[in-house]
Amino acid sequence: MFLYTMGCTTSHEHSWTKVSPEFALTLSISGDQVSALNEVNLLLQDENLQRTFVVRDDTKNAFPPFPDSIPSNTSKQQQQPLGAKAKGSHSQATGYSGHSFSDFSDASYSYATSTQEEYEDILYSLPPGQVYQDPEFPANNEALYLNPRQQVFGDIQWLRPQEILGDKFYPEFVIDGVTQGDIRQGILGDCWFLSSCAAVSKRKKIMSKIIPKNQALSGPQYKGVVRFFFWRFGQWVQVIIDDRLPTVKRKLIFGRCTHPREFWVPLIEKAYAKLYGCYEALGGGITMDALVDLTGGLAERFELVEHDPSLFRFIHTARRAGGFIACSRKGDWRLSNVADPNGLIPGHAYTIINTLVVNFLCISSMLKFIFQWNYALLKHKMGEEKMVCIRNPWGDGAKWKGSWSDHDVNWQWVDEDVRESILGKLDSAEFWMSFRDFYHQFGEVTICHLSPDFDGDVKNLFILFYFFTFSPGHTEMIWGEWILGKTAGGSRNNLNKFATNDQYLLSLTDMRMNDFASESKQNIVISLMQEHRQISKNVKPMMYQIGFFLYQTSERLYKLPLQYFRFNSEYAKTSFFINYREVSGRFELDPGCYVIIPSTFIEDCPSHFLLRVFGEKRFSLKGPLLSR
Repeated sequence: MFLYTMGCTTSHEHSWTKVSPEFALTLSISGDQVSALNEVNLLLQDENLQRTFVVRDDTKNAFPPFPDSIPSNTSKQQQQPLGAKAKGSHSQATGYSGHSFSDFSDASYSYATSTQEEYEDILYSLPPGQVYQDPEFPANNEALYLNPRQQVFGDIQWLRPQEILGDKFYPEFVIDGVTQGDIRQGILGDCWFLSSCAAVSKRKKIMSKIIPKNQALSGPQYKGVVRFFFWRFGQWVQVIIDDRLPTVKRKLIFGRCTHPREFWVPLIEKAYAKLYGCYEALGGGITMDALVDLTGGLAERFELVEHDPSLFRFIHTARRAGGFIACSRKGDWRLSNVADPNGLIPGHAYTIINTLVVNFLCISSMLKFIFQWNYALLKHKMGEEKMVCIRNPWGDGAKWKGSWSDHDVNWQWVDEDVRESILGKLDSAEFWMSFRDFYHQFGEVTICHLSPDFDGDVKNLFILFYFFTFSPGHTEMIWGEWILGKTAGGSRNNLNKFATNDQYLLSLTDMRMNDFASESKQNIVISLMQEHRQISKNVKPMMYQIGFFLYQTSERLYKLPLQYFRFNSEYAKTSFFINYREVSGRFELDPGCYVIIPSTFIEDCPSHFLLRVFGEKRFSLKGPLLSR
């Protein structure tokens, strides 16, 4: 089988690599050719696989005119059915289509973070009457664009909150607490980040970690300095900014709060832009990355390709257990300045804020017409509809207009009190739709499982984790490194090199022996995150295609040898190697020992990585195993 993977040779050239164990062939098309063709389709096919890469011109405006997210139909990593084993043969790799590999990778962040001592030095070193100006993230084009010579928006004026409001009003950081209704998106395509903020905003403990208290925007304590915390690569990091914000005619052009005197939304957006290098770097991204950055939890991503009846139950249980859920619509994100006739925006990221099952009157269409005002006289039966409530981060009334929308006739057949309790609480950015329509209209769902890592780094924590249950779980994490010429062995396409990768031993005990459990199997989620590698502040680094393999074995101190891989296939693995910051897989495993091998797709790709394992019950994770 052959597989094409898309790469990038220059900022205006796209390339695809045909990958097989024997050889590689590269096909390149210039940016001008892509523009002329508008769309290039590559069909990948064998006996069991048929996939299409859709490549569109990405060499146009630096900023899309309105919100966007990663097109759900371009990602080629698939989730296995819940509880299934992910079996496979030779390694496969893929990348985002429509964008270069570097388009959605993290920018340098080391320069953007600060210690508590540095924050205190800033506060105490400012002379009376002076306010802070961030030298690392200046109020100019360097903070706006990857290429500071660009000028997309024309005359931008950087103003502090008090300057925006004038003398008649005073600004506040947060008014009456942080809520999802505070968030309004501007012209920057960062709905993937703002929808994640909306999802997390209901959890006060998390938001109090992200947004420290006592940050004044006016009054005697005002210094013009603001700080936020984000979770990065296993630890919480502090980002310090000044409070100057980009405006046009004294109006905020990016994210803003609903209340004109509240400013936590544009300020957290600015801090996140600093973490990524600039505002432009937030234009198009992955919701799961933002959810992890805001919580330190584990995010799983599900593509809505084939109908999975268990997914609604999983979403419903995840929401009740405190998980954060976001979704992205199918379609081209470049068209996201205009809603479809059904009210939904192509390529846009939303937040799932509620789920329920509605009971309604089952009557034929003709009987509904005849007896619509006297349906109680009918001999009827009750039906039910699985529903999801969705929030649009635009907050401007762009809502679903199809079946079960706000004024749809279907609500007439729901009990009046129930109907009022459901619809009466909606605001202009929220709407209900049936899960059947949701499956057809949206491309992916991201669920972030919360880890209560609010006091420091994560290690050996009990976390709120669930697999259709509410039982507490366990997590382990290990930092590792792919070292050039030593442990950067790549995938199984070269077994000699593959055997040099570091290996980690996962040990699961039979919980029936000591916990009165009815099932011996344990649900496990394995997550692999590559480090956000530092380069130039305004240049996004290429993210490697990463994945991992799982082998069932016995208790051991030493690595599995090369000969083992020649005669044994993996027990499970990630479905695809892909250039995400983090990939994960969900597996149902028997008690015993398993070897996890994290790797890049191509050999000799040096980087640090973070391996995390989440499970229902206690387990152990050790490594790296010794070499003989």
